[in-house]
Amino acid sequence: MALPELLRDALREVLYGPDGLRGLFSGPGDGLLHTVHAFTLAQARTAPPGLPVPARQVLALRHTLELTVARLSDPAALLTDPTEPAGWTPADAGAWRAELMQLARAGQALYDALYSPLTPEGQREAAGAVLHAAREAAALRASLLVWQAQPSP
Repeated sequence: MALPELLRDALREVLYGPDGLRGLFSGPGDGLLHTVHAFTLAQARTAPPGLPVPARQVLALRHTLELTVARLSDPAALLTDPTEPAGWTPADAGAWRAELMQLARAGQALYDALYSPLTPEGQREAAGAVLHAAREAAALRASLLVWQAQPSP
């Protein structure tokens, strides 16, 4: 199996969870998109004890995925969204839903880009983005589990 195919399989699992009982990064229902959609707006805006603000993590991850896709076609590409994740909070439920849709689009764009021929540098960049997404998915899952274990904010 070629590296781009392995990366596509890994990214699909990160985004949607494993096809079977267990995956490399997750269990059933643990996919990134399933996890982020389970946050309420109040939970997304508020850091669980000892953890970062989920909405900011989502925006930063989207930026990473979008920048990776852009760099796979142009290594000198720059991020086009000037929003700073460190201070961002969704204004309302509509803004949160819009961000979740943009995250899904960014994940799909990276998945699609992995069908293009990649240079060795592009393969490294893509692998880094997939692993970063897996780490962020796990961190967001931990935040969700913390919120689910206590009263909502």
